[in-house]
Amino acid sequence: MDFTLNEEQQMIRDAAAAFLGERCCSTSLRAVLDPAHAAGAAAHDGPLWNEMATTLGWCALTVPEHSGGMGLGQVERTLLMEQMGRRLPAVPYFASACLAADALQYGAPQAGKAWLERMAAGLATAALALPQLAHWDAAQCAVTARRTPHGHQLDGEAAQVMGGAQADVLLVPARTDDGEIALFAVRADTPGVALTSLRTMDLTRAISSLQLTNVQIGAEAWQATGEALQAGLARSTTLASLALAAEQVGSARQCLELTLAYVGERVQFGRAIASFQAVKHRCALMMVALESAASMVHGAALLADCGGEGLEAEVASAKYAANQALFFCAQEAIQLHGGVGFTWEYDPHLYFKRAQAARHWFGSDSACLRHVAQVLADGATAARAPVAARGEFEQWLEARLSGEFAALRHRGGPGDEDAYPEERKQWERALADAGWTCAGWPREHGGRGLSLAQQVAHHEQYARAGGPGRVGHIGEGLIGPTLIALGTPDQQQRHLPGICAGTTLWCQGYSEPNAGSDLANVQTRAVRDDATGDWIVTGQKVWTSLAHESQWIFVVARCEPGSQGGKGLIFLLMPLDQPGIDIRPIRQISGSAEFNEVFFDGARARACDVVGKPGEGWQVAMALLGFERGLSTLGQQMHFLHELELVIAAARDNGAWGDQAMRERIARAWIGLRTMRCNALRMLSGADSGKLAPESLIYKYHWSNWHRDLGELAMDVLGADGNVMGDDHGTDDGRRQRLQSLFLFSRADTIYAGSNEIQLNIIAERGLGMPKEPRGTL
Repeated sequence: MDFTLNEEQQMIRDAAAAFLGERCCSTSLRAVLDPAHAAGAAAHDGPLWNEMATTLGWCALTVPEHSGGMGLGQVERTLLMEQMGRRLPAVPYFASACLAADALQYGAPQAGKAWLERMAAGLATAALALPQLAHWDAAQCAVTARRTPHGHQLDGEAAQVMGGAQADVLLVPARTDDGEIALFAVRADTPGVALTSLRTMDLTRAISSLQLTNVQIGAEAWQATGEALQAGLARSTTLASLALAAEQVGSARQCLELTLAYVGERVQFGRAIASFQAVKHRCALMMVALESAASMVHGAALLADCGGEGLEAEVASAKYAANQALFFCAQEAIQLHGGVGFTWEYDPHLYFKRAQAARHWFGSDSACLRHVAQVLADGATAARAPVAARGEFEQWLEARLSGEFAALRHRGGPGDEDAYPEERKQWERALADAGWTCAGWPREHGGRGLSLAQQVAHHEQYARAGGPGRVGHIGEGLIGPTLIALGTPDQQQRHLPGICAGTTLWCQGYSEPNAGSDLANVQTRAVRDDATGDWIVTGQKVWTSLAHESQWIFVVARCEPGSQGGKGLIFLLMPLDQPGIDIRPIRQISGSAEFNEVFFDGARARACDVVGKPGEGWQVAMALLGFERGLSTLGQQMHFLHELELVIAAARDNGAWGDQAMRERIARAWIGLRTMRCNALRMLSGADSGKLAPESLIYKYHWSNWHRDLGELAMDVLGADGNVMGDDHGTDDGRRQRLQSLFLFSRADTIYAGSNEIQLNIIAERGLGMPKEPRGTL
């Protein structure tokens, strides 16, 4: 999936934002809402709706060209719906142009064409009278259609019909004499049709109850029947859920922007409250929820447009994420606005009321989780877009992992990196001999030159096959791309071939005992030897993965005495096998020792092994971190997927799956993993922009907390058996030990590479532009 928006999509988004920002600002919206609320009537902005439907032609957006529409897809619709969510226009766009139009397009493509053409042209407004505002369920249909000499007689009711009061025509599913479901187009002014506007908490979306009493309609009202109609109604409600999720994302984004504006100007205790860390962290959490939901919605829209498998589960996941994001952002908006957030005058209450209502429309939290849990019960754990045959690498992996390297399958991941070290080194060389290392590197540097899409497939195939954790991943994924981008020709010639061949292993020298992941506070010193030009390094690095198995380390050190922060740093390449370097393992709470302390006491880095110039170490280190957020994240996710599958297998075996609460927790874990994938794909799609995008900023916080929660879930699934260490007695192929390791090691995830608290500071400051934390002088 390519998350990059094309020029037309960007134009649709930007034009909608500009139009709605001008025509449906808070003042304009209040001019419609307040009188309607005072009169107890449904709010409706007729002039705005007419302009949208006729002048702008938005109702034609996804209608097929042969029915007078633009023939665009769900990506374009979700972009438009997100902008509508920001402004909450009191118009029946969702009810008519999304829900009703889709019911005709997919459920009655022939007979419904005439109405669809009128709706696309803005000449008619429709409403779909479903038995409930949820995914289509024929069993709930409460309208009957009795055949008469001239057509049918309709009787029954629909408790809530969106846009009913503004509709020219009602699309009514009804049960016929023979028990089938048929769809009828009933003009709203037909005798016996009674629409009553409901007074609702959410003021911006009009809803009516519908009562049909002895409604006589002719044969021309019949639109469709049979399995095709049922499938069409199911698809239309699925796409309605997706459109609503996009709208919720827009509303959540507006909540965050309103909050940022308010806390930026509200002064308390002598400073803007936006400078309070507690406020910054709450805003950062709003951004995490919002951007995660945005990624899920865009991913589901792409899947819908490409015809991929598992759309219903993907949309349910997106809707769940959007439900959570909007409600959280809306409640935080009220809280962070303080007392005025509880007033009618300020806008947060409008979004809070929409959040409460929308989380029960076309996919409540519980309904979404039940759907995902059912998909998992049926054995599916991933939604997939159509892909071309990818057999060569898969065949190679299957052959090797079923043969000489069978013991390595699914081994060597996080928390298990000290497993089979020598065998995994042999595996690196076997990969290299077959040409499967450095797949994304340019051919001139020894890689395969795979495209982004091919690299995605490559990493996912590797992880899906159970490929072991790569002891060469730091060289291939971090320092190699950095040298390709910033290294000298000499550095490239000396260092890249060993990485490609799987013979030279690298480790990373960033963290320090008193600096943690605060790279700008490193104290390791590098002093130039004037006689040789070498750099003499003194200091200590800590939490250095696999240093005891590596030949080289890249080190960030301070080369300018008295410098502070990111200034005066140098980026060095250093061989580990030399005097002045001492490597000591750190034993973790899991009992393993894949991390190390590395002590430097007069160790040397040659002048030719300085990457960039002295003083530019910060820039080089930041470039390397950009590669760290790259394609390897997809392989990491497939490892996480395997862990989730172990949790599911354990739940099935010991009966925990029978507990509804446990199934819902597992479903939430699956949704979180899908969110992680969409965040990564969105991040990769913008990798060449040179900007640190929101999805990049939130990625580490999201995955580390998700993984920690998965470890806790694993222990709850195991129950008392989770406390029993040692041999699994051959009953589950070491599954219990794997889950115990997951539980223990995942506690480090929210600490290393930037703790949760530091990540939230980064998100707030770099992502939201909030005031920076004051730096001490000690």
